[in-house]
Amino acid sequence: MIFDEMIDSVTVVDESSYQFDVAVVDGNEEPADLPSHVANYDLSANTSGVRAESSEAEPYSTEACSRSDGALTDDNSDVIRGVDGQIRFPEAAERPCFRVYDNSGFNEDGDWVTAGVYFHDYKKGTSRKPDEYSDIRICGSMHLLAQTHDLMMNNFGRLLMFKNTAGKWRKWAMPMGLLKSDGADLREQLLEMGLDINHKARNLLLEYLGDKKPKPICFCTRQVGWHGSEFVLPDRVIGPNASSVIYQGVERGAEEFGQRGTLKDWQDGISSLALGNPILILGLSAAFAGPLLRVTGTESGGLHFYAESSTGKTTILEAARSVWGGEAYKRSWRATTNGVEGAAVLFNDCLLVIDETSEAITKDVAAIVYSFGNNIGRMRADQTGGAKPVARWKGITLSSGERAIATTMEEDGLQMKAGQSVRLLDIPVTRRFGCFDDLHHLGSGVELSNTLKRTAGANYGVVGRVFLERLTNDRRDYSAELQRIKSHSAFNRSRAEGQEERAATRLALIAYAGELATEYGLTGWPQGAATEAAACAFELWRANRGEGNDERRQILDALASFLECHGDSRFAPMSCSNANLRDRAGWWEYDKHGDRVYLFTSKGLKDALKGFDVKRYLEVLEDCGVIPKRKAGSSERAKTMRIDGQSVRVYTVFAGKLGEIVS
Repeated sequence: MIFDEMIDSVTVVDESSYQFDVAVVDGNEEPADLPSHVANYDLSANTSGVRAESSEAEPYSTEACSRSDGALTDDNSDVIRGVDGQIRFPEAAERPCFRVYDNSGFNEDGDWVTAGVYFHDYKKGTSRKPDEYSDIRICGSMHLLAQTHDLMMNNFGRLLMFKNTAGKWRKWAMPMGLLKSDGADLREQLLEMGLDINHKARNLLLEYLGDKKPKPICFCTRQVGWHGSEFVLPDRVIGPNASSVIYQGVERGAEEFGQRGTLKDWQDGISSLALGNPILILGLSAAFAGPLLRVTGTESGGLHFYAESSTGKTTILEAARSVWGGEAYKRSWRATTNGVEGAAVLFNDCLLVIDETSEAITKDVAAIVYSFGNNIGRMRADQTGGAKPVARWKGITLSSGERAIATTMEEDGLQMKAGQSVRLLDIPVTRRFGCFDDLHHLGSGVELSNTLKRTAGANYGVVGRVFLERLTNDRRDYSAELQRIKSHSAFNRSRAEGQEERAATRLALIAYAGELATEYGLTGWPQGAATEAAACAFELWRANRGEGNDERRQILDALASFLECHGDSRFAPMSCSNANLRDRAGWWEYDKHGDRVYLFTSKGLKDALKGFDVKRYLEVLEDCGVIPKRKAGSSERAKTMRIDGQSVRVYTVFAGKLGEIVS
């Protein structure tokens, strides 16, 4: 069979039935059934994972030949697979060489040989010293099936197939970078995957993996998520051309994306209980939304559920993560910005679940929230001073805590910027029974929560893969479908400003994801249930933040708070303008209506609006009428006054107008 078929055939097989099927190709003529893309490799077309080295290179050939001793060998890798318990060690003329024995057995000298990779060495003797033979077992049985690299001819690796200590064959694309130094990182990964290694022969392991260059070549990617029309998971590629790419990651993603249980049990114990519970429907819909970001051209972001302790917030997150994986899938707020960035990369195009803001270091919260929507990591230098490749990702984030993100930051003296607030939408989730509205047949919110947790612990990772199977074979216009959802009256607000528009788009995407999962037969919800849940969340978010532009409101609130705290202590009346004040911010006088007019120094206004861009807050204050309009053709908002015999530039702030807006 051709190589891409071979890859699928060797994922896990029983030792007793193990077969190694390869294409038999004569060195002088190409077989009639060899696909054209093998011989004519086109880098621009991601149509196959196998290629010949070039048009001038040898034709695709991993020649299999039957030996007289009944063993099967690969001519390019010195591999012998002993059968029927008979093993033949190489003769002196064949040494030094590497050999792989898939089955244990007796050699020609009657010695027992444990299956594995061996290095057979030979030193010719002298008249005084006999020939020296050495047969060193390096590790368990392991075969190099193919070379791997990405579409840019970077990130080279080797596709390995090896037998673990449980006697099962498994496949892994090894990045060649793991061979650096003494290979400790490589050994760690192989040991954790179950390969037994002779540590005394670890240098020979590196030599075996580094020197062998299999002729078949397979495309690889180092990141979970979309790769063309295929969706890559650590242990599986899903899509119409799944054999065209293989995952080659250093990260241990297989545990996070684990599977257990059945789709039906998940539906019975989780999705069916979501009916009548809009917050649970919202969380589950968000879990399906990650893969839709790229196909709809929508920005990353997330939702932050907050309510009092023991109300079911964490349960909602547990139910959502069960779409993709088990307990290992969930992350904690007790992490650095770099740690969250790594998690975002690992869960690219999927769902990032991050629980309990109370565990976060408050000063890191702002940077972490920004990272949720940035889609790009920090630029870092390598050891030579050059730039390392920048991490990129997309995804939907679900977070939980007892307080809103904005409140968490404010309590530590930090101010949440508008750009942060729209990246992670604060959603209050206090309902009739904790986070729930309908208990179904259960006696309390606690009982419902426990049922959901128990089901999520026993059934996970299955429904997400079924969703991807449907999605990767669906050829509809996703952007047009999203616009249809977004045109719903709940999301299509007249005079909606920037932040509100972005929030509406995200919640419409989540609604669409839930509706699509329902259409695919995964949730059992009636059509429209996911949209109603997202619309409910949008209203909760709007009511929580207030009307209008978030940044504008923050600027006005900050200025009002400053005047409330320092209106007398840092401002002198113009009637006593020479008053000795500590850290003076300006002066004040009354207008004709009896309201105070504050005359801010430039430094005083910067202190009042610390953290905001000067140009931006002046635009907001002028637009709201809190400071006078500029004269036509002028760019100057400050005026020069004579105070205490000195010329002073001041900004006029109408306290009465400010009070009307923020009250």
